[in-house]
Amino acid sequence: MKQVFVLFLALFALASTAAELKPYRVYLKPGTILTRLSDKKSFAIEKGIYANVLETNPSKRDHFLVYDKNGKAIYDTLADGVVEIEKDVQVLPNVDAEISYPPPSQLKAKNKYAFFDTQFNLHLDRLGMSPLNSIYNQELTSAVGNRWEIRTLYVSTLPVNFGLGINYQTATWENDIDEVKLSILSFGPQIQRYIYQGETTALSLHLGGEFAPLYTTTSGTSKEKYQAILFDLGLEALWDSGYGKWTLGTHFRRHDLTLTSTTRPGSNPVPEELVINSIGAMVGYKYEWDL
Repeated sequence: MKQVFVLFLALFALASTAAELKPYRVYLKPGTILTRLSDKKSFAIEKGIYANVLETNPSKRDHFLVYDKNGKAIYDTLADGVVEIEKDVQVLPNVDAEISYPPPSQLKAKNKYAFFDTQFNLHLDRLGMSPLNSIYNQELTSAVGNRWEIRTLYVSTLPVNFGLGINYQTATWENDIDEVKLSILSFGPQIQRYIYQGETTALSLHLGGEFAPLYTTTSGTSKEKYQAILFDLGLEALWDSGYGKWTLGTHFRRHDLTLTSTTRPGSNPVPEELVINSIGAMVGYKYEWDL
């Protein structure tokens, strides 16, 4: 029994020694003295290098054999120039150079919570101005004006998209005395429903209701102010081109007015409520974004 135990200890010691004597990677500092085993000539290295070494005396760790890239011991050196890097190497990724890995994916994913589209529109409207003839002592039937619109809609999973639109419109015309300028700033909710959607084209209906904090006419030294609510019904065609998404359409608008003040002397009595209708064409550019 005692002989078996001694044999076991001897085998364990031999296995431990074999493990300790396995070459491992170190860094040799600049100036480390290497002695060639073949002719015992010594020289100092100018630059630090990485090499595999083997301890010739594991109990003292004061003398090392230095191996070349083919695994052959060709130098020896002392412990002064040896820097242990085994633990540092272990924290690096273990990548097998013989395995071909697929290229990293170019797809990127992110959580998107809301989708919007913002549209910039230019309208050319023809307004029926006859309801204002009694104010300006004129016989005008219509006037042409420009309207600039910014509209942002929330793109939902519902049958309709909804959002907010802001419009600024101007128009000018001549009466028998001077020039009259109309200025309108309005904003309010907008609703859109697509009635056709293709790969690059679409057709949609638009409904809107707007409050006008600014609705005035000016001529010479006189100025009229109105309270106004506007209603909008539009049909727009969308196409996706190489230069972005563009729209063409037409809109009918109803202006419900109430004259609140005037500085015009001797103006004729005005009905309490007036209605101006307009119809026009538009062109727009759509920009889509998300949060």
